[in-house]
Amino acid sequence: MSFRIEDLNLSNIDDLIYVCSKDKLQNPVHRKGIEIKKKWLRRILREVGPIAKIAYFNNEPVAQILYYPEEIIPALEFKRKQVICIHCIYNSRIKAQKRGIGKSLLRSLLEESQKPMKILNGKPCRFIIAKSFDTGEFLPLPEFYKRMGFKQGIESSMWGGKIMYLEITDKYEPLPPIEEYKPLKEDRERVIVFYSPICQFSYQFAYIASRTIKEIVPSVEVRMINKWEKPDEFIKRKGNWLIVNAKPIKSSPLEKDRFVSEVIEALGF
Repeated sequence: MSFRIEDLNLSNIDDLIYVCSKDKLQNPVHRKGIEIKKKWLRRILREVGPIAKIAYFNNEPVAQILYYPEEIIPALEFKRKQVICIHCIYNSRIKAQKRGIGKSLLRSLLEESQKPMKILNGKPCRFIIAKSFDTGEFLPLPEFYKRMGFKQGIESSMWGGKIMYLEITDKYEPLPPIEEYKPLKEDRERVIVFYSPICQFSYQFAYIASRTIKEIVPSVEVRMINKWEKPDEFIKRKGNWLIVNAKPIKSSPLEKDRFVSEVIEALGF
């Protein structure tokens, strides 16, 4: 078995994208999401430094871990210093499963986090937080992180759900509670959809939601907003990714019947 790990740099960005998007490169909406993410990656690499690691199995990019300092996130109202956020760990190839590749990626980051880190301005990490979602493939991330010693944190709408944490050089510090969204006059009779440049699937997800709503009410105004470019818009909606007629939508457009029902109710039909 030939296996190696490389830090992300300007020359291997396409390899990082390939891990998650190998089978979706012909989808024009997904390609748009890829271009948004590549632009973000190039910017963060220049401004912050390496914020991902890529695992190669027999010279093919098969897995990745993507992370960044919490203090660079513009759409967070409260930011903690010397904190690393793991956005995702993903091993996309069955042939590369059950070989410890995901664990190796995480352990590589954990080893570096105890030392001065370039992305933390030369300081070690206090604690790491991780988005603990389930992709529906392979081992669910909550279970993976638990096995690696992470503990359950507090759910936060600003993070899109539950997080887990691992203390490195200091105790875990939870974010303060976020106030609930209160209907804004400017959100009435319109749709606000947020997406993140960090993941190419986020734009595609927002597009599907927007298209589905337009199928229900073709005349309704829909705004798709990059929450890194307009963080204040996201903050004042209290971390809700979709607002319809001044009402937060909780269901996923991938659960179409439930999603359509919730949207219709929000629109008052």
